[in-house]
Amino acid sequence: MSRSATGLFGIVGTVVGALLLGAGDFAPAGASAGEASELIAEAREVFGVVPPKMPGSEKDTPEKVELGRKLYFETSLSINRTQSCNDCHRIDEDRAGVDNLPTSEGAKGDFGDRNSPTVLNAGFHVAQFWDGRAEDLAAQAKGPVLNPVEMAMPSEPVVLERIKALDYAGMFRKVFAGEDDPFTYDNVAEAIAAFERTLVTHDRFDDFLGGNEKALAPKEIEGLALFLDTGCADCHAGPLLGGDLYEEIGEYHPYKNRKDLGRFAVTNDEDDKYVFKVPSLRNVTLTAPYFHDGQVATIAEAVDLMGWLQLDEKLSNPQIDLLLRFLVSLNDKARTTAPAPKAPQPNWTAPDIEGMPEGQAGEAIRYGFQLLDDTYRYLGAGADDPAKLYSGNGIACRHCHQDLGTKPYGLPLLAAAQRYPRYLSRVDREISLRDRINGCMQRSMAGRPLPENGEEMNAFVAFLTWLGSDAPKDFVGRASVNVKIPNRAADVDAGRERYLVVCQSCHGADGAGYRSIGSGAKGSYAVPPLWGADSFNTGASMHRVLAAASFIKSNMPLGTPWDRPHLTDGQAIDVAAYMNSQPRPEKAGLENDWPDPSKKPVDCPYPPYADDFPQKQHKYGPFPPIVQAQKKPSR
Repeated sequence: MSRSATGLFGIVGTVVGALLLGAGDFAPAGASAGEASELIAEAREVFGVVPPKMPGSEKDTPEKVELGRKLYFETSLSINRTQSCNDCHRIDEDRAGVDNLPTSEGAKGDFGDRNSPTVLNAGFHVAQFWDGRAEDLAAQAKGPVLNPVEMAMPSEPVVLERIKALDYAGMFRKVFAGEDDPFTYDNVAEAIAAFERTLVTHDRFDDFLGGNEKALAPKEIEGLALFLDTGCADCHAGPLLGGDLYEEIGEYHPYKNRKDLGRFAVTNDEDDKYVFKVPSLRNVTLTAPYFHDGQVATIAEAVDLMGWLQLDEKLSNPQIDLLLRFLVSLNDKARTTAPAPKAPQPNWTAPDIEGMPEGQAGEAIRYGFQLLDDTYRYLGAGADDPAKLYSGNGIACRHCHQDLGTKPYGLPLLAAAQRYPRYLSRVDREISLRDRINGCMQRSMAGRPLPENGEEMNAFVAFLTWLGSDAPKDFVGRASVNVKIPNRAADVDAGRERYLVVCQSCHGADGAGYRSIGSGAKGSYAVPPLWGADSFNTGASMHRVLAAASFIKSNMPLGTPWDRPHLTDGQAIDVAAYMNSQPRPEKAGLENDWPDPSKKPVDCPYPPYADDFPQKQHKYGPFPPIVQAQKKPSR
C-alpha cells in the first residue's frame, strides 16, 4: 500500500520537512490535477463507494419505515417508560447515532460495560455489536429491549402488551399484511431495522471519491495520503472505512483493558480473545468517546493509540493533525453543514513555506516559524532552557492562528507586520507589533513578556514580516467570519450539549486537549486544552463569547473551511459560552484595561463598564440591548 519515497502529493517530504522545522501546521501549495486524480483512483480501489441503500431495504415500504421510526423513539419499550432506542443511539438534533458517553445509562440507572456504537450506516456492517453477536439490524434490535442493564423489559409478551396498549396494532396489520399473526416481537425488531436502514450518510469524502478534487481541503488530502501510507487502511478499508472485519486490539502492545475478552465470549475460540469488530470511521469525529469500552476520550488519542497498538508507531503531532483533518471530512454533510456566511472571497495566497531565504535572515525567520508552531516547546515548560520560560500554558500560537497564520478567516497573520503600529483601545494608545506579540504572551499564552529586542522577539517579527511581504494591505479574510448576534442570552447548557457532539472528540469532555504518546507528559499538545491551568487566561480575546464564537464558526471542528461552517451562529455562541463558563487562569490587573470604558467590546466579561448592564449580561448576553445603548449619543 505504500508509495514511492517522494510520494503522491509529496506527503513524505511534507511531513519530514515539518518535523525538521519543528512545524506541523503549514499549508502546502496543493496537489496538481494529475496527483489528485491519482490519489482519487487509489482511494476508490481501497475504499470503494458507499452503496445508496443498505442490504434488505429493497423489501422495505414507507409504511414499514414509518412504523420503525415510531418504535425507535417509543419510550414504552423500556421498563419504566423512560428510554427509547434514541436515548443511546441519538439521531435527533443532528446527533451521529450515539449518546457521546463512555457507556450508556440504562432505564434503571445501571451502566453497561461497552460503548454504544453509532446506528448510522450500521446495516452495512458485517455484523452488529462490538463482538458481532447479532447477524443483522433486526437481531440487534431485539437485544437492548430485554437486556436487564439497558431497557430491562422482562419478556417479549410484556413488550407486545405495551405496544398493543398504544394502538400500534393497526399499523402492524397494514405493514405485515398476510401474516397469520403480524403482531410479533420479530416484527417489532424488523420494523425498527427498516427505519435504521434509511440512516445512510453522505460526506465530502464521497464527493472527492466521485471526482470532485476540491471537495477536500489541501490538508485533508494530505491526511488521506498519510492514512494510506501509514497502513491505517489495512483495517479501515471498504466503503465505511471499517465495519467489515474483526481484529485483535493490541497487535504490538496490549490495550489497557484486559477484562473484556471481546469476540471470545461469542465464539469461545482462544484466537478471538481481545478481538473486536473494526469500527467504521464514517462520522467518527462526532461519536466520541472511543473504543469498545469508551475509555479513550478523544479522537487524537484514538489515532495515536492505534498507531502504537496496531502499527508499533509513535505518531508525531504533525501526523496526528493531518489524520484528524482527513477524519473530519468523513462527517455527514446533512448533520454538519450550516448555511455559508455572507463574506467576500479571500484575495491572497499564502507564501510557500519552503521559500524562506537562506543565511542569517533565513535562520531568524525559521526560528520565528518554530516559535509559532510549537510555542510550548521553545517558550513554555517544555523548553530546554528554563530562562526562556515565557509562555505560561500549554497552547501554541498556531492553535489560534490557523495553518500557521495562513488560513483565510482563521485569524491569519499574513499582514500583521503591515498593520502596526496602530491604535489599541484596550490600552488607549498606539502600539507596535512587538507590543502586540507581548500582549498575546501575557494573555493568550498566560505568560510574561519577551525581551523587547531579544532573539525570540526578533524571530517572531522576522517571520511575520516575511509572511506578509507580498500581502495586499486590504486583504480579505483578516480575522474571522462575523456571527449574527441573537436577541437572547447565550445558552450554556445548549452549548455543553453541542460541545459534546462537535468538540469533545478533539478536546475531550473535560476540555483538557491531548498530548501524544511520543511527546511525553511534558510534551507539546497535539490538541490544545480549552480550559484549565494550561489554557488561555481571562484576559485573552478568546475569553469573550462573541470573539470566540466568530473563531469557532470559521474554523471548528479542525480544518473546517470558513465558507462551509459546521455550526450555526447561535450554536457557535452557545459553545463559546460553555467553553468560557469553565475555569481558567486569572489575569491580574484587568480593571486597568480600556482606560475609556465606553470603548469596551460589548462582550467583555469583566468590569468596569460605562453602562449599567450587569457583568453577567456582558459575558453571556443578550447583547443587542448593550449594542443599542452604545449607539445612543452620550449627554
